[in-house]
Amino acid sequence: MKIYGVILAAGDSTRFAAEVNKLFYKVNGKELILYPVETFLDNNEIDEVLIVSSKLNKSALEKLLNGYQSVSIILGGDSRQESEYCAIQYLQDKATDNCLIAIHDAARSFMSSELLTSLVNTAKEHGSAAPYLDNSQFYDIENDEIVTNKKIVDIQTPQVYKYKELFECYSYLLKNNITGMVDTTESMFNFNKFETHVIRGEDSNLKITYESDLESIEKATI
Repeated sequence: MKIYGVILAAGDSTRFAAEVNKLFYKVNGKELILYPVETFLDNNEIDEVLIVSSKLNKSALEKLLNGYQSVSIILGGDSRQESEYCAIQYLQDKATDNCLIAIHDAARSFMSSELLTSLVNTAKEHGSAAPYLDNSQFYDIENDEIVTNKKIVDIQTPQVYKYKELFECYSYLLKNNITGMVDTTESMFNFNKFETHVIRGEDSNLKITYESDLESIEKATI
């Protein structure tokens, strides 16, 4: 059974206040996009890596990743949901029904190899996997209060599923004109009430939206 890593990197990075797209922003002398790419490539569970890019950044990514083996770069869509579907369609001629697909945000640059391995092993056993952090709060606007008796978590990526289930899900969403899904777990739930198996994520696996987020990640790894 092959396992494919999909890295979503088609965002325009408008909220990251730097002169370059955050994909190419250097931390310790290395572009942010290279961290998740190398984590996937160095992991023994992952066979191939697919990067979903915007048209604007595709040539720069191809130049940066020239020489990296088992990496392909394709164009994504105007939304996360469209980009995921582009990846699923691209893999249609490669993946078998039971192949695992690990879909990851490029903006979560500092996922560890240990977390990736745990997620893949969890998906092998349970059919799906996603990491979470139990640090969210639910605010009740009507009563103007923080609700403490509800279990609210932050879902991270990678999120891992079988190829057939992903293909059926995103084909259904497209056919029925269902849009606006924010990640794969939401898409799967809206398709067939699929409840993803979750495991504890990592504080360092935060999504980098603003340049200041890098400081938060640095503190989390100290």
